[in-house]
Amino acid sequence: MSKPARSPSAQDAAPSGLAAAPSRAEVIDTIARVIARRGPAGLGWPGIAREAGDASVARACLWFEDLPELIDACYARTAQGIEESLLRAETAPGTALDQLAAFLVAAFETRRERGQFLSFHPAEELPPARRKRLRERELMILARLKRLLMKGQRDGSLALRHADSACAMILACLQVPVSAATAPEQQMWDGELVELLLAALAEPHAVETVARRAVGAARGACVCGTVSYEVDGPFDVLSHCHCSMCRKHHGSAFASFVSAPLSGFRWLTGEEAVTVYRLAGHGQRCFCRLCGSVVPSVEPESGLVFCPVPQSEES
Repeated sequence: MSKPARSPSAQDAAPSGLAAAPSRAEVIDTIARVIARRGPAGLGWPGIAREAGDASVARACLWFEDLPELIDACYARTAQGIEESLLRAETAPGTALDQLAAFLVAAFETRRERGQFLSFHPAEELPPARRKRLRERELMILARLKRLLMKGQRDGSLALRHADSACAMILACLQVPVSAATAPEQQMWDGELVELLLAALAEPHAVETVARRAVGAARGACVCGTVSYEVDGPFDVLSHCHCSMCRKHHGSAFASFVSAPLSGFRWLTGEEAVTVYRLAGHGQRCFCRLCGSVVPSVEPESGLVFCPVPQSEES
């Protein structure tokens, strides 16, 4: 199918005389569902119409210079839908948990209306420039979502979990293919998933209204003793992380950490011997460069420190 000449007046509307034709946004949503099934690589104008089962989507060739521009528009619409849902959350009243609930409800509602949120990690190989654009869109969304989770950890409504992993999990849940056969069934599934996500991320205990018993400082050190540190209690969370990075880093089934406010943490010796390994999307891990022992991970952006379970002063 040869591509018709592009009309400058056809940027935002179908050609005149086609009042009942699908809107530009509806056409993009239909093509996005094709991309979700087939991937962005190897698509052609005839194939898009055939896969969509709707010849009217072929009019997209009047609105876009070429297929890469059309595919970029599909991914941009996914980003726009998630960003609008984040805006609804950021302006919602209540705690960060309430705002997270508002985001999830809005995002799943938008996904049901459009039929699909595209993944920013397509399986097919894409040119570097387009992969870079997808990564930039993803990072902007993750940064806003992480700020929301950090707020929840500060106001006590969300558990002190690894924010980067939680953001990646939420985004992955939004971008999986919709598989329910009917809209009511999909709405029910989405509601159940919102409840599961909120239960997983919420603080498991009610926010305390009275002061807790003071806990003395605890100390820890690496095997060779070069790096030592001290952290004040109380310790809100003792977690056993079993992500692949922690399992590899510790050589065990899980890694045990306590989380505490950064204001109560102090390096006693050997801070210069601490080596930090960073992996995009998975946070950081820290160790002594001399003996390789795991040491605390300091995260100034969240105001927290994640320490290997330290020994008390008396032990």
